[in-house]
Amino acid sequence: MLIFDSGIGGISILENIKKNLPNINYIYLLDNEGFPYGEKKESFIIERSIKIINTIKTIYPIKLVVVACNTASTISLSILKKTFNIPIIGVLPSLDKAIKITKNNKIGFIATKATIQSIYIKKIIYKHIHRKNIKIIATNKLAKIAEKKIRKLSISNLELKKIFNSWITLSVQPDTIYLGCTHFLFLKNEIQNIFYKPINFLDTHESVTEIVKQYFIKNKTKQNIKENIFLYSQYNKELNNLLWVLKKYKFNRIEKINLD
Repeated sequence: MLIFDSGIGGISILENIKKNLPNINYIYLLDNEGFPYGEKKESFIIERSIKIINTIKTIYPIKLVVVACNTASTISLSILKKTFNIPIIGVLPSLDKAIKITKNNKIGFIATKATIQSIYIKKIIYKHIHRKNIKIIATNKLAKIAEKKIRKLSISNLELKKIFNSWITLSVQPDTIYLGCTHFLFLKNEIQNIFYKPINFLDTHESVTEIVKQYFIKNKTKQNIKENIFLYSQYNKELNNLLWVLKKYKFNRIEKINLD
């Protein structure tokens, strides 16, 4: 199984999969050379996603791909499914549960600018906009803040407040927030602390894990990958700060891969 993202956001998806399927081996590809996808053009994201899967397929016998990035999923998933003959799972936001559980009819949806601008998300917002009061924040800054946190670097509470200012200053704040980027899951506590009432946080990690789980149950797939592998597309000093994270996931190999 291949799991990829431009940053460490996909680790939140991997963590939940690992918790539910502890005996499954996986390849995690950190495309840090392309980080952040949220600032890239759609054409780049589509071409990059195809390149990643093609490259890994030629080296490793993968039978399943998880696109652990909301931006890459909303923009390229339909094309990837048509391009490859192996199951490809994406992290696609849905506001259905948020609609059901909100008590004050105020829902917050936050994601990268590229995700918000995607046709997929525009259709979701249009579908629900007349039924509930949906507030949207499009930001590329929050993913970078999450990258800092996971590397144990200090993050600014003031910077977080600036990002969420349009919600914080509302007379009635959202009681339900959908985190439309896998990076944002690492910042739940920090986000909660800047709101005066408890927040219901929603995301896609549970639904993705369930799909992966059902795939392995249904297909009884034998694992061709015998170890857990971490791949990165660019070496830089920031990569060293990730090593403590990688120990937790028991990667047997950590290597650079060429995606050029």
